[in-house]
Amino acid sequence: MADVEAYDFSEERIDLGSGVTLPRSWRARVSGEQDVPGTITVRVEWDDSLGRTAVVFAALERAGEGVDITSQVLREVRTHWIMTRSALDVVTVNVGAEDGTNTNRIPVRDYLTRVRAHEEREPLESLYAAISVYRVAAALSYPPLKLVADTLQISQSTATRLMSRARDSGLAPEVRIQEPRRAPAVDPYSPHQGPAQPGGPSLGR
Repeated sequence: MADVEAYDFSEERIDLGSGVTLPRSWRARVSGEQDVPGTITVRVEWDDSLGRTAVVFAALERAGEGVDITSQVLREVRTHWIMTRSALDVVTVNVGAEDGTNTNRIPVRDYLTRVRAHEEREPLESLYAAISVYRVAAALSYPPLKLVADTLQISQSTATRLMSRARDSGLAPEVRIQEPRRAPAVDPYSPHQGPAQPGGPSLGR
């Protein structure tokens, strides 16, 4: 099973709005990745131009003698999976406390699970929930329309209409109506992540 450790967090936190915050940068270390005989290290940073987190550095250190780091081995290094998996450990959301007087910072998984469990919403509530989940997706570098649709349990076309409305009304001008990449093999709602599974080329993963 792949072991992912996030560390070396920037003291500066980026505020994406809707209570969503994350360190400006951090590193992640992965060992035990299937078909990768070594330790993978990546550096993740918030990228203003992309409007999401991005991998800015990746390295693979072999496990020991008798191992050669080849292009085939490098193709098994899933930088996008590592970035999103580690982001789940560092992204938080500020939510109102039950007494209504304070806010609590909760892990992003807890927040997404809470939003997903809320079944009935007024139209305006759905709009604001969609905006907050969209901002979570940017922090995780997860396809935003997919995360909005899955979390609010609506169709992707409905999610697209909600986000278009949010952008056009000025509530979320940063919204980009496209899915820049496919979703990594990460369950954003579960605190228990299973082993990484090998896939195709690492580019865009």
